[in-house]
Amino acid sequence: MATSVNTTSKFTTTNNMTANIGDTDNQENRDYFQADDVVDWQASGKACTSLPTTFLTSSRQGISVQVSIASGSLLRIDQTSVDASGFEMGEALLSTGHGNPGPMTIVFEHPIYGVNIKVQPDTTDDSEYTVSIEGFDRLDTSIKKIKLPGISQKGGSGATCLNLLDSKGRIKKLVLSAKEQGIHIPFVINTIKLKTA
Repeated sequence: MATSVNTTSKFTTTNNMTANIGDTDNQENRDYFQADDVVDWQASGKACTSLPTTFLTSSRQGISVQVSIASGSLLRIDQTSVDASGFEMGEALLSTGHGNPGPMTIVFEHPIYGVNIKVQPDTTDDSEYTVSIEGFDRLDTSIKKIKLPGISQKGGSGATCLNLLDSKGRIKKLVLSAKEQGIHIPFVINTIKLKTA
């Protein structure tokens, strides 16, 4: 059961906003991505709600979604004015938790065609990092992996947008991660847009 934690907890990546190095194919996929469902983290509890290592939620259209990390607890937070980023003010977000590095695994009730998601790493000033998304089929075979580089900057802009599309509709599982100097680091994601048909 989700439990409430200190309400003073916030999404704190002070001065760690991202200035991303673009990826043409990923940008084109984002421009043409047409979602027909979403996974809204607001359904997983109020802001500052601690969530277990593995928990279940549902998309707006009723698709069951399992979310997990290797250890620790996940945290449901809202974007605040403390840190301006690529997320909308008040947007419901999901964090790997304070000090938990991920990766984060998301498993869908049945395979889908694509996802669109933003990832905000919690990095130090002027540090280079990468964020990635990898899709797997029912047999846990990798379908595609997208990895984008970026650099955190004080007063930078935006979270990294990741898109994964499969024309055969085989995406059963996602693995999301953020790395700094090859080491997994904590990160935050926003609402997941889904293409289910």
